[in-house]
Amino acid sequence: MSEPRTQPLEIRPLMISRILEVDWADAHTSRLTFEHLRVECPCAECKGHTPDQARVITGKADVSIVDVVPVGNYAVQLHFSDGHSTGIFTWEYLRMLDSE
Repeated sequence: MSEPRTQPLEIRPLMISRILEVDWADAHTSRLTFEHLRVECPCAECKGHTPDQARVITGKADVSIVDVVPVGNYAVQLHFSDGHSTGIFTWEYLRMLDSE
């Protein structure tokens, strides 16, 4: 079983404010902007296969999340309004993005 810090209880995409809220089992709530999530997408297209292949993603201030798809018990796949949907956001990665 994963630790409470990386065990989500509820995930809410707030469309008007463009914030993804994640309630964690340790009573913390993460509030991540859609833009931040899109820019930090962990897929190979965005981050590359090595650090020197990583792309700088810009111009995503108006992006929305159009779908949140569960991936097993460890992650979600976020579908963005710009057509991008290849990133798998693990619970650990989402929690790490909250600490940036």
